[in-house]
Amino acid sequence: MKKLLIIFVFLSIGLSAFSQNTNKNIYSGGMLVLQPGYLIAENNHQKINELNLGIGGILRFYFSEYFTAGIYGGTLKTTYHSTNSKNSYINLGYGGPFVGFSHKSGKFRYSASAFIGMGSIKNLHIESQTNNLLSDAYLYKSSTMVLFPILSLDYALSEKISITLQAVYLAATMSNNKPLYNPTVQLGVLFNR
Repeated sequence: MKKLLIIFVFLSIGLSAFSQNTNKNIYSGGMLVLQPGYLIAENNHQKINELNLGIGGILRFYFSEYFTAGIYGGTLKTTYHSTNSKNSYINLGYGGPFVGFSHKSGKFRYSASAFIGMGSIKNLHIESQTNNLLSDAYLYKSSTMVLFPILSLDYALSEKISITLQAVYLAATMSNNKPLYNPTVQLGVLFNR
């Protein structure tokens, strides 16, 4: 997942550096640097409802006047309190393709897309801890399918740079086959061509 994000960042920067001014957008891509969200999940020990933060990236290609497709990925981490510890956490990483609709009007671009891709969940649940010594802890790792809608609003600061505000509702399955939901708001910077 980290390799995919690094390749995506270098690809986005490289493509934007060699792009030329045009009146029609071909693509936009960049980092989603601020991603506050709210995790709703349940492991074998307790229900988890906590705020979290993440980071990610997106690359959108535009086809005709109303269609978009591309790749999207990110990671989020949620720390939560368990019985005798405040260091338990769930980490979700995801990446894959999306398709949808997009329309540009003046300096604004509106997009509605659907994402489906692979992800991985790592859950360290600590029942008992003394300082850095874990005396009763459980580590769960699993692969999962992640799917969600993406609603985004981009505002062009210039021909080459936009800011984007996105709302997503992540849905996946934990290792115990219980659902994980994570509504998230994402703020980022996109490079356009």
